Amino acid sequence: MTVRQHRISATLDATVKLSPAKTRMTYLKKFVIFPPMLIAIDIGNTNIKIGLFNKSALKDTLRLATRRDMTADELGIPITDWLSRMKVANEQIESAILCSVVPSVTEQAVEMCQRYLGCIPTIVSSELKLPIKIAVDNPAQLGADRIANAVAGFTKFGGPVIVVDFGTATKFEVVDQAGVYLGGVICPGVETSMAELAKRAAKLFEIKIEPPAKVIGKNTVEALKSGAFYGTIGQVDFILDKIFAETGWGKATIVATGGLVTGIEQYSRHIKLIEPNLTLSGLCEISRAV
Repeated sequence: MTVRQHRISATLDATVKLSPAKTRMTYLKKFVIFPPMLIAIDIGNTNIKIGLFNKSALKDTLRLATRRDMTADELGIPITDWLSRMKVANEQIESAILCSVVPSVTEQAVEMCQRYLGCIPTIVSSELKLPIKIAVDNPAQLGADRIANAVAGFTKFGGPVIVVDFGTATKFEVVDQAGVYLGGVICPGVETSMAELAKRAAKLFEIKIEPPAKVIGKNTVEALKSGAFYGTIGQVDFILDKIFAETGWGKATIVATGGLVTGIEQYSRHIKLIEPNLTLSGLCEISRAV
């Protein structure tokens, strides 16, 4: 018996002494008017993004800052508050799924799901039943967020598809027309690169990543902004050119996601499609497949 079947059975047991009309209304409120939902959790190096799904529809998202020493309560309390604001009871969360690149936070997220949501989350890995086939040398080393992005790209757009995720690292995931994940590319993210540059160069400093007014900067800030922004655009477009040359594809869907993606479609030769919640959508699709 599934978790949901247990809950339905318990509800019916509790209402057998009520009139048929009241019994029916109790059931409808719990399982139709307020249907079971899925929590998807994407734990990244910089941020934790959480999505609430009703079936395959994303209802809302929550973003928290990642701390490697954060506790289950520091996850559970803001999530409970967030659900409460949407008038969703914790008991309505039927299942949870998470992908993580931060092992210490993974453990706390699992504990949070058990204590606050009453469910054991599915943890994404290459060992799960997936809507795509993984064809890399060592699937166990493939990041869970990269799996989620590849799954989302293929299930949403078909293949061939290339997903570019702009985050702490800039990651490219390549899936062919048959749904075979061929591999990808990983580069330092633009904020990561600029932060490291500021550490190593005494007279330089961190700047906001945004399109500059001009390519040729008239001061240090303008020069840094130009290098960061147009350097990233050039790097991404060049790598996409090389992927097309290597695969022999005449065309493919290219979709961008991640916390630093906004506005890039106005400047890139290749990227015209932006899906900010693509990783969460991939988690939802994996949850439906397992």
